[in-house]
Amino acid sequence: MRKSIKICPEKAFKQITPMKLLLTIIPLFIGLFSIAQTFSPLNSGVTSQLNAISFATPSKGMVVGNSGVIRKTSDAGLTWMASNSGTSVDLLDVAFLSSSIYIAVGKTGKIIKTTNAGTSWSNVNSGTTNDLTGIFVNGVNVYVTGSNGTILISTNSGNAWTTINTGISFKLNKIFFVSEFVGYAVGDGATILVTVNGGQAWNFQSSGMNTPSLTDVHFTDANTGVITGSIGGSDESIIFRTTNGGSVWTTDDYSGTTLNSLGFFPDNSTGFAVGGSISGNTSTIYKTTSQGAGWVLVPTTSSRQLGTCFPGSGIGYTCGMDGTILRFATNTAGLEESADDPRIQVSPNPSNGIFTVSSGSDTNFSIEVFSVNGERVAFIQNGNTIDLSACTKGVYYAVIKSETATAVRKLVKE
Repeated sequence: MRKSIKICPEKAFKQITPMKLLLTIIPLFIGLFSIAQTFSPLNSGVTSQLNAISFATPSKGMVVGNSGVIRKTSDAGLTWMASNSGTSVDLLDVAFLSSSIYIAVGKTGKIIKTTNAGTSWSNVNSGTTNDLTGIFVNGVNVYVTGSNGTILISTNSGNAWTTINTGISFKLNKIFFVSEFVGYAVGDGATILVTVNGGQAWNFQSSGMNTPSLTDVHFTDANTGVITGSIGGSDESIIFRTTNGGSVWTTDDYSGTTLNSLGFFPDNSTGFAVGGSISGNTSTIYKTTSQGAGWVLVPTTSSRQLGTCFPGSGIGYTCGMDGTILRFATNTAGLEESADDPRIQVSPNPSNGIFTVSSGSDTNFSIEVFSVNGERVAFIQNGNTIDLSACTKGVYYAVIKSETATAVRKLVKE
């Protein structure tokens, strides 16, 4: 039995009174917004804890996790492939220098680097056995944080590392640079460190508290910054915000969740704080459209989220427990017609709105169809017919999943 949802509204508005039109439009736009603005699960192919995710482009990225697990994608997360890290050490963060160069860091001072988009990884001597927890790329300069107040600096794209004496013993979790010279590192004990000389020297900055573990930091401009924190490993979190470069931090409490990671779109106004319940292993995602001045809860159902990244306007990814990867999209960024399974065919194409999907003996597919604006205009579960007869003429993208493959096909309605 084919189950389908069609959302294209264009023909539904003919011969409707103004009041009926208004009552129809309001829930319709609410529905379209909720569909286009949700986090959808992707199949990572693993059940391991995934700690961090990084995309060099909206379609090409890496995710790293416990026991040396690395997965890579080149089709906006629709399919993920294994990348042999050569280690069984838990990998805690990853960052890109280019579409083919990534650096991952982990426990016991582990640093590995790929220059061929994850085809192979090589070990890099970090000079420490401390756990390495965060990484930030700032041009050719790369910065790493870790336990026992560790900060490492590389000035040659991660090939050699220098240890910086911070004078503290707290674990530093994440690091972020606002400019070439100004950066912030955050960690346990509500620690905030700031540098104004490219990381060569670090000074304390008061957060106004002394107990939270600060988990991530992001500055949207030279003055405005946001920090997430959790209290004692419990399901209680705090979001810190400054509008004067950290001279003063204001705080808001968030109960029932641990917030682990921050990510912002390139415009730096819209961002997300992700985490979840430790006790319940459920996800929590908050969204801001005001550089962190206010946050609203985004509906999501998944395991607890640990990492996030937003590589382009309107597209983002999170990762977490149980191999979970979520994708957020308000447009078709990263979705390109793929030939990963040439057996999946759509015909006729172009058509007047009715398309048939075939792949050998397969007749049932899960199909999502998106407009170029990122709206999901059709959803077919266990079927092979795409009906866009109610939609306007133009280009659409169909994400087609069978039991063994996933493919993206461009549809043209004439």
